[in-house]
Amino acid sequence: MAVRKFKYRLEKVLEFRERKVEQLQAELALAIRDRDTEVAMLNALSEKRQKAQKSLEGYLARGEVAEVQQTNSFLENMTKKIESQNRVVSKMNENVELIRKKLVVASKEKKIMEKHKEKKHEEWKIEQGKLEAKELDEMAGTIFRKNLAMKMLAQEEEERRQEQMEKRMLLAALKAKKKKKI
Repeated sequence: MAVRKFKYRLEKVLEFRERKVEQLQAELALAIRDRDTEVAMLNALSEKRQKAQKSLEGYLARGEVAEVQQTNSFLENMTKKIESQNRVVSKMNENVELIRKKLVVASKEKKIMEKHKEKKHEEWKIEQGKLEAKELDEMAGTIFRKNLAMKMLAQEEEERRQEQMEKRMLLAALKAKKKKKI
């Protein structure tokens, strides 16, 4: 019996889908890292704004008009930067979600292929079992026929031996009868 190895005919498609999932996982990790960097920048800007706000309150309490005007300008500038950074973070979040959705779809496609491969492997196992059973049946039939032929040869040999014994006995009886007549 020859040992046969399972070969999935759509293996290249499965490998392609696996690579696609791995690529999207890497893209997602990169997008999350970039987004986290942008969120950190947004947080830093917010902290600067809060510190400037506290400074403004101190300047107002002390009556430092020039510092108040300069801090107000700084706060307006920071507000614009924060709004801009919020838009950047929002776009980064959309990008992360888009990649995440693509990854979910690619993972489902990969899982479908893996299930198909498992199903085909089970079908192959069943077919292999049938082929092995057929081969075993053929071997058993061959052995049975061989044993039957050996028994028939042995029986024919025994019949020949019996015939020869009977002939010898007849010849011996005829000789004995002739001797009695003489």
